[in-house]
Amino acid sequence: MSAILLIQINFGCFVSIFLLCLIRNFNFNIILVGLTYLLPLVPWWLGSAHAERMLIVSYCNLIFGIIEIVVFTLTEKPEDIKLNKAYLQQLFGHVFPIVGSLIGMSFVSRTTLIPVETIELSIIVILFILGSTLRVLSIAQLGVLRFKFNIAFREKQTLKTDQLHGYMRHPTYTSMMLVVISYAVTTHSLYIGMAGTLLAWFGFQYRIHFEEMALKEQFGDAYVNYQKKTAMWLPFLKWKGS
Repeated sequence: MSAILLIQINFGCFVSIFLLCLIRNFNFNIILVGLTYLLPLVPWWLGSAHAERMLIVSYCNLIFGIIEIVVFTLTEKPEDIKLNKAYLQQLFGHVFPIVGSLIGMSFVSRTTLIPVETIELSIIVILFILGSTLRVLSIAQLGVLRFKFNIAFREKQTLKTDQLHGYMRHPTYTSMMLVVISYAVTTHSLYIGMAGTLLAWFGFQYRIHFEEMALKEQFGDAYVNYQKKTAMWLPFLKWKGS
């Protein structure tokens, strides 16, 4: 089976699942998430790149894209979406940098002529599987009440400080950064990979800044004490201001 045919199949699979998710829960946030992973799956402009690299991009966007749209379909609530100043700040400061990073690195990878070496493929696969698995696990541990696209608090929501959150404050972001780094490796470009990774990291840091302000306001000293004793990004890696 040719690479182009596999890419077309992946595109068709994602479109089908994306449409089902929109039927189940139609809102702007899910549309935005779906388009982020749909665009690099579009089966056009495929003649110049190396087949293996195109397939890596296709499968990464298919698998992680399905994870993301399914998760947001199950967790997004209509009352969470408020098109106000705070939402627009997060859209431009948090969401768009990450979207630009993922789409940009995907399209750079799709046009890269260099074949994929064994060690490069191994790094991509390990980072992608680790990040994707950790992403699903951390979201499952947070639960429907706590995980959401916007910074919002629902009735009966409590502070999560155990399991993965007992080791790091933002395992959902750490896990996604691992996936971002796997995308960066796929570009086979140090400069583009670093630029894409830093762009995504900026988006997450922007989100964390406002999210932690909201958590302090919501939970008070309980969150401040948790913040003091728990690392932001990586387990056991704690430094002042992290």
